Amino acid sequence: MARRAITFVDLTRLQALGERASVIIRLMMAGNDIALANQCLGYYKAKESQVNNDIRHGAELYFVKMQCGHLNEAIKLIEEIDNDKYLLERVERCSKFAIDAFAKLKKCLRGGSDERKFAQYIGQIRHNTAFHYSNELVGRALADRAGRPESRLSKITAGDNISLWRLHLADDILESIVLRQIWKIPRAANLQHEADNITAFGGDLCVAFLNFSGEYIFRFVKEHAAY
Repeated sequence: MARRAITFVDLTRLQALGERASVIIRLMMAGNDIALANQCLGYYKAKESQVNNDIRHGAELYFVKMQCGHLNEAIKLIEEIDNDKYLLERVERCSKFAIDAFAKLKKCLRGGSDERKFAQYIGQIRHNTAFHYSNELVGRALADRAGRPESRLSKITAGDNISLWRLHLADDILESIVLRQIWKIPRAANLQHEADNITAFGGDLCVAFLNFSGEYIFRFVKEHAAY
């Protein structure tokens, strides 16, 4: 049976920490969002879930976008912690497991070994597709798919309630934008293999963020603001 541990937080004590309180709260917000997006993605990908197959693929794309969007903002909190001597000292008091997760995330910061990879695979998804509908990218994807016989047909599905509707054409265009324009997977490459590698990169970072932030938050709250 799963176990739970509840810690009550004294907001007056937390507020007394000033800007550092904001960092911890925003870390909590990002953790909640990333965890929920990750759980929902897992639900729609699971073969045993009772999901209408007409929407499964579109739902997977949606929650990949959400993960990337939240992760792109969450990585800024890692930078704030890294730039604050007091907050960074609290990282060093965590378990090796959490410290290693923090180090993995730091590689995505400016000057890190994964900076460029993060910017392309995660940042560009957030900037161009997570909360935006780019006219330019849609036009390119439409021209590409319409110009090739094997991809010139798509479909839209209507039903007697909204849960049965799916505009598959939009999913096809979005997939082209992500895979071909943003992630730049060549036509000659194994598309599924390359896409799986990129999504694994993002998924691993999400897990690292949750592993780090979960322990860090509880340790910080117990030290500074537990009731």
